[in-house]
Amino acid sequence: MFIKITSLFFLFFISFEISYAHVSERALTLLLPTEYYIPAGISVLVLTILITYITPKSFIGFLFKPLEIKSIRFSSYLSDYYVNILRILISLLSFLFLIFLVILGFIGSRDPLANPLSIFIWSIWFLIMPLVQIIFGNIWTFLNPWYGIGWIVFKNRSIFKLENNISFIFPSISFLLFSLFMLVDISPDDPDRLANVVCFYFLLNFIFIWLFGMSWLDKGECFSVFFNLLSKLSWLWFRDGKTYLGFFGSQLNSISYFPPLIVIFLTIILATLSFDGLNETFFWFKVIDINPLEFHGRSSVILENSLGLLTFALLLFFIFLFTIYLGHKFINEDVKFKNIIGINALALLPIAVAYHIAHYLTTFLVNVQYFYKIVSDPFNNGSNYLGTSDFHVTTSFFNSIETVRVIWLIQAFSIVFGHVIAVLLAHSISEKYLKLKSSILISQFPISIFMIFYTFLGLWILSTPTVG
Repeated sequence: MFIKITSLFFLFFISFEISYAHVSERALTLLLPTEYYIPAGISVLVLTILITYITPKSFIGFLFKPLEIKSIRFSSYLSDYYVNILRILISLLSFLFLIFLVILGFIGSRDPLANPLSIFIWSIWFLIMPLVQIIFGNIWTFLNPWYGIGWIVFKNRSIFKLENNISFIFPSISFLLFSLFMLVDISPDDPDRLANVVCFYFLLNFIFIWLFGMSWLDKGECFSVFFNLLSKLSWLWFRDGKTYLGFFGSQLNSISYFPPLIVIFLTIILATLSFDGLNETFFWFKVIDINPLEFHGRSSVILENSLGLLTFALLLFFIFLFTIYLGHKFINEDVKFKNIIGINALALLPIAVAYHIAHYLTTFLVNVQYFYKIVSDPFNNGSNYLGTSDFHVTTSFFNSIETVRVIWLIQAFSIVFGHVIAVLLAHSISEKYLKLKSSILISQFPISIFMIFYTFLGLWILSTPTVG
């Protein structure tokens, strides 16, 4: 089964064809001129690549050069002390809110669309927090529910020290298990089931904080690690009592090294966001040899989807390693692969965000309405605390060609724009450790080809019908 899926995945990557339909959450299939949209998106990316090739060596680096806002400065001593106090207080409130949600998961409605835990975890926190991190910076460091209670109970004490070089093993395993739960489990949005998983995950990480100290939140807890990385793409950030403004990824200019194992972590994330979409296509059902008309739900494809996700993650991991290795194989500069692979992997972050926006936009547009409705009746007992329980949830925008076209354009734009940022960021990263313009161009050629094909994959997934 593994060999068969691997072979078919390989054939998939070399046998793209144009699709002429688009689907939004299986609400309707809308015919769109994807023969124009897909080539246009790829053309934009190719043009970006050509610009990076013909511009001077310092141009892209200048684009990512941060600007200090001198009018906004503060004492680093006072900020460290009071910010930590504020961080503890907000974290404790977040912890109490999580407890409240878990209780509602156990005693509230069994309907996932009427239970605050299911709606909040899958449609608010998971969908919105990555964008919040990019727009506002590392807000998660305050909202993290482990920090406050962990600081009070353990402070800075620890039993073991977590080494930086191996630390990404833990979040990689955690995110892979989370991905399997989200994409393969028969009912990940069941309130009672989700409440048990949340409790187990919280307690497990609390034990790890006891073992490794508060540094576990920065190095071991997968969402804290992921959100912290995403915050590096923010336009605005604070460091050493100073305020900085810069283009997406400008913060990465001050980072010259990342552990090589970050590649595993980021490829698992990207594979998850890509496979969550591919696994619903008719192509995938052809791969696993299941008739879509006889599809009986998740329980019938547990093994196939598990192997598919693992295979996709492995393929993406090795393809990315190969592109970086090949790009540096023929340059005339002395570069150690293990020293540059980690920092190069950061270019995958904008692509992950792009897939996140594109794939979950329609889900958010519907489920945020349910959240707005149930905040007035969290206990599902007929209450109307905020006056919104009578709100009528609508999906009528999926039935209009004008609104669906806007949705599709937003999704397509996010895919293309994410890859454009990734190309620019990869070029800027290579300028940090390569001296010659020729070396930079050679090193970027394989990864540029990878970006082009992955853009095609993203747009193809958007434009192909899915199995209901």
